[in-house]
Amino acid sequence: MNNVIYFDISAFIILVIFVATLLGRRQARDRANTLLLILIELATLATIGDFVSAYVENASEYTRMGYILSNVFNYLFYGAHNLLFAIYTLYTYASIDIWHIYNQSKKLKIMWWSVVVFGALLLLTNPFTHAIFEITEPVVYTRGSLIILNYIYAAFFAAWSLGVVIKYRYIVRRDKIYTIIILYPIVITAAVVQALIPGMLVEMLGVALAVLFFMIVMQRHEYQIDPVVGAMKYTTSVERIKRIFRMNKPVTIILIKVANYSNLRLYLGQSLYNKYLYMVSELLGDIAFKHSYPVDLFYLKNGTYGYLSDEYDINKAIPVAETVKNRLAGAMNVGEYTVHTDARICIVRCPEDIDELATMMSLVLTFHETMGDTKDVMLYAEHRNDRNFMIRNEMDDILARALKENLFEMYYQPIYSTVEKRFVSAEALIRLKDEKYGVISPGIFIPMAENSGAIHAIGDYVLNAVFDFIARNDLEELGLKYIEINLSASQCIEVDLVDKILHMIATKGIDADKVSLEITETAADINPAIVDSNVQRLHAEGIRFALDDYGTGYSNIRRVTTLPVEQVKLDKEFVEDIDNPKMWIVIQDTIKMLREMGKEVLVEGVETEEVAHRLTEIKTDLFQGCELIQGFYFCKPLPEKEFVEFIKDRL
Repeated sequence: MNNVIYFDISAFIILVIFVATLLGRRQARDRANTLLLILIELATLATIGDFVSAYVENASEYTRMGYILSNVFNYLFYGAHNLLFAIYTLYTYASIDIWHIYNQSKKLKIMWWSVVVFGALLLLTNPFTHAIFEITEPVVYTRGSLIILNYIYAAFFAAWSLGVVIKYRYIVRRDKIYTIIILYPIVITAAVVQALIPGMLVEMLGVALAVLFFMIVMQRHEYQIDPVVGAMKYTTSVERIKRIFRMNKPVTIILIKVANYSNLRLYLGQSLYNKYLYMVSELLGDIAFKHSYPVDLFYLKNGTYGYLSDEYDINKAIPVAETVKNRLAGAMNVGEYTVHTDARICIVRCPEDIDELATMMSLVLTFHETMGDTKDVMLYAEHRNDRNFMIRNEMDDILARALKENLFEMYYQPIYSTVEKRFVSAEALIRLKDEKYGVISPGIFIPMAENSGAIHAIGDYVLNAVFDFIARNDLEELGLKYIEINLSASQCIEVDLVDKILHMIATKGIDADKVSLEITETAADINPAIVDSNVQRLHAEGIRFALDDYGTGYSNIRRVTTLPVEQVKLDKEFVEDIDNPKMWIVIQDTIKMLREMGKEVLVEGVETEEVAHRLTEIKTDLFQGCELIQGFYFCKPLPEKEFVEFIKDRL
């Protein structure tokens, strides 16, 4: 009987293309990709065995060589065919990120190996029993009486794989499920046709077509990779990380942060910056490949890359991370420009180091800030018990808890007038005392609140608390003219800021002139149109304004002249360098200039009598020098009750 071998030829062509495609990817292969390559190689070997054995049967009269070739390639077909289904079961676990479930289960391993050994024994004993097949004269393939066992073997693994997908369907993309469902009818139909019509060799073509569907949907490169960056897309990366934590899968993640990404984007422009990101992705992929370190490379925006690996040994991750550090430390040529990458690298193992998704995602966003300013490779395990790191890493939860449970407290630092020789006002300062970590410095939680957006809720809390303080206390009786309140940059550009503040003032029944709002130069320059509008409208209602932190960074004198500010606060950096003769000239000239513009001048951070005296003795043609001083020399910030007692004692 002539066998129809053209189906095997078609299957062979399809499978060889896929093998070449996988081998051509220059990346360190993870377990899933490695098993997929083995699957396609086994399918190719089974196709070769099926084709050659059928060709020999078609072309040969009985010869010793024909007999040997037919036997060898039939055994090749059955051996590769059987392993194909067994390996596919393992690939199912790996491809949906639940390999650890199989790997940690002795029962599953024993079951897999038992069935594989059973199939192997069927083939190994076949030369004696001819239970599966027999080659008879003249080179005729004949099925054995127990061939059904071979089909049962294949059906067992197919059912096992399908059962795994159904059981864990909630973590599998819907298109993957559909692909797997379609895969079974294709393979089963082809197998049934070949079983009923032995000469119609369509089974391996069915397998090849199933692989075709499988590759298109489950391993579709362009579906997972961002073409601009050259790494796994943001949404795909996040979903992958979510699935890992949902299944409690052991993985190692190496985080790589381009800390100077915003400067690079400004320097290069968006087009060349995109090229730079792609170059970094290629570099990271090349490093993983050369270390034979199996990874998925992902990109989580804002210059943050990550290696995601099933390899759990920290000692294998460290050399990879060190190579990344050293390679990124060198100069890179991007177009006409040479750039230097300021990289931060951290290694974390899940679930040993982190077992919660929220904590992991917070670490991804903040590790370069929370784990210290070092370019050495950082191990999360060495930092996770450090108090400051834990605070920073849990700041979102800490702030949410503080707002919910009212853990904030307002302190007030008196401001001394060198002209009136008394305390005339005070600055309201927020403090946080967490139940878990105790007192947390505003220098830590305020910047992080600004980054997370929690600063708006904190700002509302401060306004309410200070307005309540003003309503409870008669400021004139205390000799105080107003209370100063800091507005964050985010608050300054709130479109409803004016209405909100005026509504609070009216509700509390306080006078607007008892409130002085402090804004920084940075805040004033974020969105000048909105800030100017908010300041002008509030000032028209009688609220005072002060320009805070003047002299830090780039000081825009235009903001002093255009904004209706009554007071300018010189940053404590002036005071810290007051013994420098050049700085002393700057301080004198700055105070003179501001006083002659009609602005009150307040210097912060005064801690000694000598400094206070020097500042008050500065003279201009018309005015005495600095008339307002704030600092530890006079008083540190105090809780409300202590502050009121302090002021009363000095009336």
